[in-house]
Amino acid sequence: INQRFLRGAAALLLLASGGLVAAQSGAKLPADLDPASRARLPYLQRTDFTEANQKIYEVLPGRGQDGVVRGPLAFAAYNPGAAKALFDLHNAAVAGSLDPRTRELAIMVACRETNYSLEWNGHLATAPKVGVEQSVLDVVRTSGPLTAVSEKDAAVIRFGRQMFRDKKMEPATFAKVVELFGRKGAMDMVAVMNTYAVSGFYAIAVDERAPEGRLDLLSAPVH
Repeated sequence: INQRFLRGAAALLLLASGGLVAAQSGAKLPADLDPASRARLPYLQRTDFTEANQKIYEVLPGRGQDGVVRGPLAFAAYNPGAAKALFDLHNAAVAGSLDPRTRELAIMVACRETNYSLEWNGHLATAPKVGVEQSVLDVVRTSGPLTAVSEKDAAVIRFGRQMFRDKKMEPATFAKVVELFGRKGAMDMVAVMNTYAVSGFYAIAVDERAPEGRLDLLSAPVH
């Protein structure tokens, strides 16, 4: 099991577990959202997993001592096999050829493009530790121009914006990423971005809201 993912899931577990407290503190949620999960579906518990799926439950990140599954695979876990496959995809993607700084920036771009607040907030502490400057994160968060960031950072951000937003990759964009990170690096970038984006799509479907006091990308200013 990838230890980096487990550490990240632990941080996200703390964020998610604060959801009920936040909801009780006066934040008004839409009527179709569960007050604990702050989403359209409740969190699953160990007892929700069949006997055949107990082994999958045991390896999923986000398991609390109370038996509740929170974190990035909380809603994918409604199909345990799919959640396990996504966990395996994540582990393979982050073990690829990208250096830690590039990988973290790619993750943040994917979170921005899918408005995935849970992982964005979870990685806000990780990204600076591997050298992603706050000014670069601000460009990503606000969809700002790329004129003030380095060539490498601009290549990563543009790659993600075109893949998710434009749904078309310009030849020059792809060529620059291959030049900077190699062919394998380009494909690893697709894998890293998409493993986080899939969880972001689950969050979109269930309208998952960030805990009170944390940045909600749905309402974050975008140029």
